[in-house]
Amino acid sequence: MSIRQIGSLLANAVNMKTSPVCVYGSDQVPENAVRSSSFSDCLACNMYQIAEGRITGPVYAGNDPSHLFCRCMGGPAWFGYRGFDPRLPGLMSTGSEAAKQDGKHLKENENIACETYKAVGEIKTLGRYVVMRRCDDFQEDPGVKCIVCFASGEQIRDLCALAHFGSHNVFNLISVPWGPACATLVTYPAGMAENASLSQISIGPTILPPGVGCPKTAWPWESRQRSPGRWPMM
Repeated sequence: MSIRQIGSLLANAVNMKTSPVCVYGSDQVPENAVRSSSFSDCLACNMYQIAEGRITGPVYAGNDPSHLFCRCMGGPAWFGYRGFDPRLPGLMSTGSEAAKQDGKHLKENENIACETYKAVGEIKTLGRYVVMRRCDDFQEDPGVKCIVCFASGEQIRDLCALAHFGSHNVFNLISVPWGPACATLVTYPAGMAENASLSQISIGPTILPPGVGCPKTAWPWESRQRSPGRWPMM
């Protein structure tokens, strides 16, 4: 079954108003692709616009020093292009003297924040570039790592029910992990993080960027290939 067909089945199964978005890696810029920072400085916001149809064609981002990757200090790290900035634990908790910024109070203290980043494990890149495009935008599978669905809470519930239809895994099939939008959109479901499970569907993000107001699910593509009977709509 093609990526286009799978995206259509997922969307039609729960009457989604947006189109599923695929994520994959590439060592070459795809034909007709546009750099993500040309649209906005947030990859998650751009993915949402792709799903809505406001951005057409493939969108890519890479570790190019001459171009902005995204607006977040941790953005390149979540895609494996560098390590986490040592100021991040402070920024995620009570504040960073080094960065001279107030904390976001997303973690109780800097030590817990630091241990949280360590718990993610090593993050590996998908390739020189990470590419995002709608499932209905191509016929052949270029090596898709995950499929992202932006939907309402009710539709997400129904997608989760469909995932459970062909699985006996009661407790660990679906995860709501901690992290920024790009982590739950791409890093975890695409299997980039050392300690993320390829057999789990991610729901998030727990930290919403401006302009992304609906929840989403991210389906790990490699686990679908290993276990084709797990998805009831296939």
